Formats: sequence, structure tokens, C-alpha cells
Amino acid sequence: MLDRVQLKYEAKAITKNARESAYVFTLIYLAIGLVLDGIDYLVSGSPQAEVYGYLADYMPEAAVYLRGTEPILHLPAPAVWFVSIVISLVTAVLGAGYILYTMNVRKGLITPYTTLFDGFLFAGKIILLEIVQYIFVFLWSLLFIIPGIIAGYRYRFALYNLCENPEIGVMEALNMSKAQTRGHKWELFVLDLSFLGWVILCGLTLGILTIWIMPYRNQTDIGYFQAIKQMSGVGC
Repeated sequence: MLDRVQLKYEAKAITKNARESAYVFTLIYLAIGLVLDGIDYLVSGSPQAEVYGYLADYMPEAAVYLRGTEPILHLPAPAVWFVSIVISLVTAVLGAGYILYTMNVRKGLITPYTTLFDGFLFAGKIILLEIVQYIFVFLWSLLFIIPGIIAGYRYRFALYNLCENPEIGVMEALNMSKAQTRGHKWELFVLDLSFLGWVILCGLTLGILTIWIMPYRNQTDIGYFQAIKQMSGVGC
């Protein structure tokens, strides 16, 4: 079993000592995400699923107000769908850029803020991975919610594998994650529970605390990924 306390302590130190501030990087990432979501809000009247999930975790008050409101711009349905899809895809690629930054920080590399856009270098694979992973989790969810949750943890490291080695295929990244998380899903679930208090505090501060908690939380997750990868011998 992994030492969660030690891994979180290391993640906190790595985040604090990043050569390019992890907090500034997170602020830029969140600001771009809010702009994209604002555009989608104007068009469709509801935030992107990814952003809504973030709001539900860190800013539950805002999530309540943004759920299912009327759009400000009344565009034809095809235009609304097109804008929403494009924003959703861009959000996914930017998320990969955030992971690339977090991985480079752990390696002690100088990582410019433009790393946030490095995911566009292999955007096609990122988008395909997101689609395939969504389908797999959705299909498992049809067997009730628990199998869907387990599937989510099964493929948790798929994007990490792809970011670490963009040359591999989407199915290879998913299969690697499946092998890496075997026997570690409960540990990952407990890890998520250990951040519950921070999530509540982020909500109480209207999401402001997210600037500090998000990089720490993601760095911890990458630490788990690296440790589990070494233990499983998959992807080393």
C-alpha cells in the first residue's frame, strides 16, 4: 500500500518550489476555462460538463445558479451545438496541457506557462481518448452507478500515459491504465476522500482557494501515478 501522507507531503513541497509558479499557472488555466465557459453560457445557457463538474466540486453555489438557465444569445440549434462541442474539445486539450505542466514540475524542469497549450500538438489523440473513455465509463454505468465509478478509476491514468508518451495509441493508454490501477482503485478512492475537506473549503471561499489546492491535488495524483507505475511495472 502506498504511503498517502508521504506522497501528499512531497506533492506539497514540489508544488511550492516549482520554478514557474504553479499558482499562477493554475490561475491562468482557470481564467481561460471561465472565459470559454462564459462563451458557452452566452450561447447555450449552461456551462460545459467539465466546468460544471469543477463548479460543483469547488463552487457549489455558482453551480446551482448556472444550472439550466436561458441562453443570452438565441442562435440556431446547429450553431449552439457547434460552439459547445468546440469549447468542450478545447477544454479537454487544455486539461492535458495542465497535466503536462504538472508532470514537468515533478521532474524539476523549467516549464513555461505556454505549456498549457502543448496538448494541441496531439489534440486528436486527446479528444479521441476522451470520447472512448467516456463511452466505456457510460456503458459500465448502465450496470448501475458502482460499476461506472469503478470504470472511472480503472481509466484514471489513461490521459497521464498519453501525455507522458504521445506516440502511443489511445487503446494502449487505456489498457495501460487498466493494468496500472489493478489493485489500487480503493487507494485512489481514499485519496479523493482525503481532499474532501479542501473541496468544502474551496466552496466556502467561492472557489478562490482552488488556486492553491488544485495544483497540490493534481501533483499528488501524478505522484500516485508515478508510484503505482513503478510498482506495476507498466509504462516504466
